[in-house]
Amino acid sequence: MIIKEATTREKKEALKIASHLNEWFTPEGLSNIKLDFKMNSVIVAVEKSNVLGFLCYTSCCGKMILLWMGVERNIQRKGVGKALVNWLENETKKLKLYSIEVETLPDEDSYEPYKLTRNFYYKQGFKRVLYKKARVEGWDDQIVLEKII
Repeated sequence: MIIKEATTREKKEALKIASHLNEWFTPEGLSNIKLDFKMNSVIVAVEKSNVLGFLCYTSCCGKMILLWMGVERNIQRKGVGKALVNWLENETKKLKLYSIEVETLPDEDSYEPYKLTRNFYYKQGFKRVLYKKARVEGWDDQIVLEKII
């Protein structure tokens, strides 16, 4: 498996992966991912030209921001997500940025798929640093998780 910057074809494959993970990505979320793929950086985990997972990121104010990440359902918990985050950590170090931040549903939300998401980030060394109340009706509250680099 290699981690690399995504080509246009690989971004389409990554969107397809996200569309099959509907317990994490709503139609509105998929629309946002599509736009963020155009506006920000995207890496993919690839094996034999097949995209296994993706991570979309940007930077702001000395921090790396992890925007979106997904791994093909049938290979989750096999190290692909960890490899993507490790790549981002190395890029963060190269750029001499302070930390990596990601937002997700709060621990207080009992929705099972996001329990798995939070546990993944906590195992990667992220810590909860902020609780954000939803500012738009119909949106969920979020927590900000941070990993100091």
